[in-house]
Amino acid sequence: MGSTVQDVRIPERFSYAIDQHLVFNYTGVQAWPLVLGIFGRPGDGKSFQVRTHLECRGILPVSINAADLESDRAGMPGKLVLDTYEDAGHRIDEGNPTVLVVDDFDTTVGEWAQSTTTVNHQQVLAQLMHLADSPTRAGDRSLRRVPVIITGNDLSKVYPPLRRPGRMRAFPWLPTTEERAHIVTGILGSMLSPTEINELLGELEEAPIAFFSDLLVEVLAESSDAAVRRHAASLPRLILPRSTERQELERVLPTGRLDGAQVKTLALHVWHQRMLATQSYVGE
Repeated sequence: MGSTVQDVRIPERFSYAIDQHLVFNYTGVQAWPLVLGIFGRPGDGKSFQVRTHLECRGILPVSINAADLESDRAGMPGKLVLDTYEDAGHRIDEGNPTVLVVDDFDTTVGEWAQSTTTVNHQQVLAQLMHLADSPTRAGDRSLRRVPVIITGNDLSKVYPPLRRPGRMRAFPWLPTTEERAHIVTGILGSMLSPTEINELLGELEEAPIAFFSDLLVEVLAESSDAAVRRHAASLPRLILPRSTERQELERVLPTGRLDGAQVKTLALHVWHQRMLATQSYVGE
């Protein structure tokens, strides 16, 4: 149904969108947009799935973080975008298929009501639009065409001229019920049956995919409770790699498992606790 790296399952619709973008860009089809924008709600695995699928395909991601798109020096982020794009092109020329990836693009460069447009903001957008229009040349610099993938939560906040057809291909990522089950099976399939996974997803329809990954930590915490309590008083010995306490815990902690009913009960409890923790207790 999709690509798999170790226990990670990526729905075919998501992996194919990336494959399609790579094929058209690497073959230099001019009508195909340079930028693929993957947007959807937080926690549904956009950035993680992009990198996992690129790893599966043997593609090198050259990344720019949202924080890199701001600087005290005007114009530097725009230059960073061009330099990183050019560097990625050199890697392709050397025989290493490469993609430029920008995560959380809308966080820094988005058109938010409370944000102030800066020179850097304008330069980054101008540089990306120029590359989208002219992927193989910037001024007197000859460039290798490099596929660009950006991720974010709100496409509507991206500068409209950049997201227009021809420059960016938008791919909204809101996994279907079947796709959610496919992904979560890769996460919890060793502990829950397909029926139990479907039942759990039915009760936690609002939970993002990231919640089920985080649930593994809660399962580990719950199943290792006795061992942690037993060794908490000997913390100074746990930092010694060859201590008896350290070696015992290294054997016990990673093997923690609960049965299906316990995992389901724990999941519902943790979700309820998160809802309580994230609500505001401060009056307006």
